[in-house]
Amino acid sequence: MKLCTVIALCLIAPVAVAIEPNFEIGGLVIDETLSRVGHLFYEEFVNDWDASKQIGTITVHERFDPFAGNVIWIDVNENTVFQDRVGIRASGIEEKAQAARDTLKSYLQQHKDIY
Repeated sequence: MKLCTVIALCLIAPVAVAIEPNFEIGGLVIDETLSRVGHLFYEEFVNDWDASKQIGTITVHERFDPFAGNVIWIDVNENTVFQDRVGIRASGIEEKAQAARDTLKSYLQQHKDIY
């Protein structure tokens, strides 16, 4: 009897996954930064972020720009919500991370019907 139940569950499970192809894990904050300063920004950002908000996936990106400072931006489910430049020094990272959190909270408040 147990063997029949296990076999039935194995046959049903792949069908259940196939029904919902847009399955998404909420609350993830992904670090796609490249530099030491970018990683510091990410750490400052997530340290005070309330991860209990089920808003989908947040991704912190970074792109090198040797002339004007690296560009950091944050996407929420592939929508860019925040963008700023960071220098090669870590000064001001806490303030930029706080600004990113504030911007993200404001964005979520404006789009609370979606999230």
